[in-house]
Amino acid sequence: MLRILFSTYVWLLIILTTLFHAPLFLIIWLLTVAFDKNLVLLHYFSNIWGSSFTVLVPSWKVEIIGKEKIDKKNVKIVVANHQSQEDILLIYRLGILFRWVSKAEVFKIPIYGWLMHLKGDIKLHRSSKASIKNMLIDSEKVIGKGGSIAIFPEGTRSRTGNLGNFKDGAFALAQKTQSPILPVVIYGTGCEFITSNFFFKGKHKVILKVLNEIPYSKFENMNIREISNMVREKIEKELEKLKTT
Repeated sequence: MLRILFSTYVWLLIILTTLFHAPLFLIIWLLTVAFDKNLVLLHYFSNIWGSSFTVLVPSWKVEIIGKEKIDKKNVKIVVANHQSQEDILLIYRLGILFRWVSKAEVFKIPIYGWLMHLKGDIKLHRSSKASIKNMLIDSEKVIGKGGSIAIFPEGTRSRTGNLGNFKDGAFALAQKTQSPILPVVIYGTGCEFITSNFFFKGKHKVILKVLNEIPYSKFENMNIREISNMVREKIEKELEKLKTT
């Protein structure tokens, strides 16, 4: 019964915030798209919207470590491990103005996918080499205008809780654009966030840990695979530390 009541509350929260925020999102876009090349106000609003779910559900406890390390004026490639849909909401808590690189299927989600189009998030068909090439081109344009990019380099959610292999896209982008990499570690979101019966995960604690930014000078002489391995090792090391605390 408690699980039903809790999930009902979360669904009502999603519906109400969507009904409230989606029209505002569209209005902000209409008022700013002509003169704000980076849609700064829209991105701030997106962060508020995305963060609201983890703030308004009391049983989802989020501890953020190292947020003070973030230079919000500095363009960066944000990379994080990925275990559940909840990870998407958590990245908004960083307060960075960014665009997602996300699989094409997400853009088909009613309302949410449409708003991703308006915000300029970048679509990726993972099995298409042409799409990967276009993703890199689109991401370069965003970075050229002073925007950051957020990517889950595993490419999909880990079903085991173990860190998966990292794909090259984020690191090829960092190398080509000479952008720093900001590794982020997410711990505690494992297991299903929402089940096939549409029940939400109940009480739990999540840790969002921001690691030190890796400047371009640290990897300018490395190949893409070496960069990927270096970042993966840093995230994996922190994950293991969090598991033992």
